[in-house]
Amino acid sequence: MTPLFLLYVESTLHVSIPVEMPLRPLLGGKVEVPCYFLDKSLNDTGALTVATLSHRIKWTYITKDKVDTILVASQGKVEVKQDYLDRAMLVNYPLFPTDATLEMTELRSKDSGIYRCEVTHVANNTLCFYLRTAVMCLIGIVFHYRAISTRYTLTFEKAKAACIQNSATIATLAQLQAAYDDGFHQCDAGWLSDQTVRYPIHHPREPCYGDKRELPGVRTYGVRDINETYDVYCFAEKMPGRVFYSMSVEKFSFYEAKDQCAKLGARLATTGELYLAWKNGMDVCNAGWLADRSVRYPINIARPQCGGDLKGVRSYGLRPATELYDVYCYVERLTGEEL
Repeated sequence: MTPLFLLYVESTLHVSIPVEMPLRPLLGGKVEVPCYFLDKSLNDTGALTVATLSHRIKWTYITKDKVDTILVASQGKVEVKQDYLDRAMLVNYPLFPTDATLEMTELRSKDSGIYRCEVTHVANNTLCFYLRTAVMCLIGIVFHYRAISTRYTLTFEKAKAACIQNSATIATLAQLQAAYDDGFHQCDAGWLSDQTVRYPIHHPREPCYGDKRELPGVRTYGVRDINETYDVYCFAEKMPGRVFYSMSVEKFSFYEAKDQCAKLGARLATTGELYLAWKNGMDVCNAGWLADRSVRYPINIARPQCGGDLKGVRSYGLRPATELYDVYCYVERLTGEEL
């Protein structure tokens, strides 16, 4: 039997991902990860298309725990794995067989990570392979927002304004669906940008059945009159500065909290900014004032004394300005400063 040799040589087979890293697509959106290969062993340009279709293209998603295959392509056919059906495809293959560009849609936060484009080819009893990796970081977070302690007080226009006031925009259906796919669960109906009212449910119970009854999923009330009142789902994309926590033994009233942030060269953080800080790892088990007069705190390490066994931004709702809490401030990034 003729032995099969393994080569990992850039001089014969070269793969490139010509894009600035990391990729930063939006939650609920789509992204193209370009990948091209060149096999210098193919000298007969007339047979180039046939030859390159024999190359095997493989995209994988890599985490510290495992390596998941997204899709495999060869001989002009593409096999997408079950977990990525309807979300992943090769954009130009097999029309352009050396173009292994990957498109992914309906992006979720858990899609952040390392992606590997691998090309292999057998020629003259030699298996040649080459690979490149890309890093993708999903941007943005969806959060439920209630203007006052009582549910359902926002018309459609007031809902949009509430999101803007909290460093966000009203969420799209795609963004809410992506948040649901990441595990978001909220039994409160809220406006979306298409004038529909929906809410995401993973664990159905009688008050939260909606139109899906006992099935999990994003519930919908359909398109509603703009003067009806509900809560809202907002989408915070990114912030150029950072959120920080400030405390005092005596605590602060709301107006004292505003003064405290100003003394530190900052301002009160918004709810959207606190959610982004939480998404980036902020964990403080102490309630603090925010700009909308709500009181909240971010938990990334669940523990009993900090809201139970759940992670997230915990809320006391809007509080009287005379009550005493710590404060979350926001400072813009200075030129050349690393945040």
